[in-house]
Amino acid sequence: MSSMKDLLEKMTFAGEPKQKPGDQVRGKEKFDMISPILGKKPKQHPAHGRLVGGGAAEEYEESVEHIADQLRKELEEYGALGSGISSGSSMDRTEYAQMRRDQKVQQQQADSQEDDIEDQIKGLTQQSLAVSRQPVPLPNPNDPASIQQFAAASRQKKAEKTQIANQKRALNQAKKQFT
Repeated sequence: MSSMKDLLEKMTFAGEPKQKPGDQVRGKEKFDMISPILGKKPKQHPAHGRLVGGGAAEEYEESVEHIADQLRKELEEYGALGSGISSGSSMDRTEYAQMRRDQKVQQQQADSQEDDIEDQIKGLTQQSLAVSRQPVPLPNPNDPASIQQFAAASRQKKAEKTQIANQKRALNQAKKQFT
């Protein structure tokens, strides 16, 4: 307990050298921000001259300018906050914007190709339906030539449907690349 008392006795006022302890601004003091004489804001803060560190305002303005300069330099070097440009990137903003435009064009081309493939698949489906609906003349059971014509027409119809199915399968495989 005595060491605490000794410590308190050794403490001195922490204000400016010429400032008295009573002149220091207290945290609970209220200030009139409007001049009672003129009825408008005063040019200086009401506590001007009573603040610890007389040059505090100038130091504050200098520190604000210093921080603003620092932020400008970082913005020039690294790009805008949230722009997606990492701090280790060697791209400037125009290169990054061009890269984004190129990516957008590539995506549009891919979407267009996918739409083209879907249209081709729809066309092949329609073609397959048309082939299926083609009538094949019924053979005359007593005529061997008629039976051969029927068999040839049936094989041709089946070959066309198989070819269309293979084309649709290949297009569906190509379409899977986009999804």
